[in-house]
Amino acid sequence: MSARRWIFFALMAILACGCRIEPPLYLKRPADVQVEVAAEVELDVMWQINWEALWEYRWDVSTLGPLGYEMPASMRLHSYPLDLEGRPTAHNTYNFSGQSARLQTYAGNYAFLFHNNDSESILFDSAGELDDIYAYTRTISSGLQSSTNIQTLQQKSATKAPDDFDPSNDPVVLAPDGLFSLYNPQVRISDNLEDYEYIDGRYVYRIEGALHPATFIYLIQVRLHNNNGRIIGSAGGAVVTGMAERTDLHTGISSVKTVSVPLDVRINRTADPDLMGARVMTFGIPGCNAYDAASVAAAPDTPHFFVLSVTYSNASFRNIRIDITDQVRALPTGGVITIDLDVDDFPPPDEPTPGGGGGFEALVRGWEEQQGEYTIQQ
Repeated sequence: MSARRWIFFALMAILACGCRIEPPLYLKRPADVQVEVAAEVELDVMWQINWEALWEYRWDVSTLGPLGYEMPASMRLHSYPLDLEGRPTAHNTYNFSGQSARLQTYAGNYAFLFHNNDSESILFDSAGELDDIYAYTRTISSGLQSSTNIQTLQQKSATKAPDDFDPSNDPVVLAPDGLFSLYNPQVRISDNLEDYEYIDGRYVYRIEGALHPATFIYLIQVRLHNNNGRIIGSAGGAVVTGMAERTDLHTGISSVKTVSVPLDVRINRTADPDLMGARVMTFGIPGCNAYDAASVAAAPDTPHFFVLSVTYSNASFRNIRIDITDQVRALPTGGVITIDLDVDDFPPPDEPTPGGGGGFEALVRGWEEQQGEYTIQQ
């Protein structure tokens, strides 16, 4: 069971400001609506209840950033007034920072979508004003691929198994930031004062809900057995393949189209030279609502690989493809994946890798995929 980061909001319809307003309100004038977001964060609770017991890598928060979710700094409200048939008739958006904002609205029926809008990597798209809103990230350009030390093209090619899996259809994208959302398709702003609370001289109408993560964190750690100082790091990082390209913020269902997400892999040579650690944020398993077990079970059988570029002490490197499909499917809202890797099955090449420094040019194709025995633990 995943632990969610809850954010609570209250919609407050302020209907009287020292003067008497008689219902029905929608015949009078717009109500003055206060949108108030009250957020609580339990820093010891993340996406997986026992994550602290499972996570062994010594993560330096001061230099690497937080392992879990960070609270959003600003929010966006999408308001959809509904007609008598329950269909949206308009789409209005309101942006606000902090925990409060004010907007004008009439009493009536609405659909409301909340999400944070403080991300640097996430883009939002919709087919039309009244259509669902999708969150996604940009595809990494060929120029960025050629200049970054994340060896995306080789790692993407390393996913050439099973035979019916074509990595050319799995583009490499930027990892998303933390995204929280809530969609309530039926909100009634009442025109009856009996439905309101009288607070500090005002009639207040409250509606409560909870935002939850729409992007999911995976912590991946690799235990190196029989290493003897041979693997010293990961100059090329890694990618996780088969993740959802985007998510629908109205339905919570991720797209069936898949992407690969690059991530940095670190090794602490002083604290534990035989343990590698990585953190990645994704839109989760394709084609499902991560919070609905039945939806996850019915999701397409998409393979997921952790493709790791390891650097050896003799200035050579090797890409290792590890199937983590079962572990990802068991953790639809994110969590800790531990891989036990026997270095005897992946010894360093006899000669340094051309290109120097244990790295290689991101557009070079001439490399050989390596596979061996390994164990994955949850």
